[in-house]
Amino acid sequence: MPIAELRQRYPWPENHPGIPTIDWSLDGGGRWMVQELIRRRQLKTVLEIGSFLGGSIRDWLSASDDVTVVAVDPWPDSWDVTSVARQLGKSDEVIAQLTASDGMYQTFLANLWDSQERVIPVREYSPAILFQLQEIGLQPDLIYLDSDKIGSEIQLCHRLFPGALMTGDDWGWTDDTGACPIRKPVTEFCKTHGRHLRVENATWIIDTEPASLRFRLRTVRRSLQKKWKSIRRRAA
Repeated sequence: MPIAELRQRYPWPENHPGIPTIDWSLDGGGRWMVQELIRRRQLKTVLEIGSFLGGSIRDWLSASDDVTVVAVDPWPDSWDVTSVARQLGKSDEVIAQLTASDGMYQTFLANLWDSQERVIPVREYSPAILFQLQEIGLQPDLIYLDSDKIGSEIQLCHRLFPGALMTGDDWGWTDDTGACPIRKPVTEFCKTHGRHLRVENATWIIDTEPASLRFRLRTVRRSLQKKWKSIRRRAA
C-alpha cells in the first residue's frame, strides 16, 4: 500500500522535538470550502504541497476523522522568515525558534505531534517528489497547492494524479507587475477540462461538479457577514 510505504520512508522521530508549538497559519481566507469538500465527498487522502508549520493540515484533519495527509515540504533553513514574522507581530522567541537550525521542520513536528497516525511528513522538493509518489502508487483524493504561486504544477498534478481534485492558496497574491499569476492557469485548466471553479479570498477549488445550492447559500451568507463587519468597523 502506498501510504504504508510512505510511512516507512518518512517516519516520525522517536522523540518529541522538545520545543513549543507555534500557532502560525498563513490563511488568506476560504479554507472552509476545502474542509466542506473533504466532509461532503468523504475524501480520504490529501496531498499537500507546501506545508510550512502545518496550520492548514489541522484544518483538513478537523474536517474528517478518516483523512490522511501526505505533507510535502523541504522545510529549508535557507528561508528566513524574520521579516514576515515581524510584520505579523510574532515574538522574538518565535523568530528565534523558526530561524534556528532545522527550526521550521522541528516546529512542524511539534505542532502535529499528536497527529502522527494521520500525517506523513515528506521532506522533499516538489515537483521532483511528485514523480516518486506516483511511481509508488499514491493516488490522492485531493491535492492542495500552497507553494507554487504561478500554477506551474497544475498540469503535472493532473497528469500524475488524474483522479484528484485540486485546490490551493494565493488567489490574491500579486507579483512585481501587480498581476495575480495563479489565476490564468487555474481558469484555463477549468475551461480546457470542463471543470468548475470556486473562489473565496485566497482559496480556489477546481471541482468536477458545480457548487450545490447549500454551498452557494453559505457563500452568500459569509459574504454578507463580511460586508456587515466591514461596515461596523468603519462606523466605529
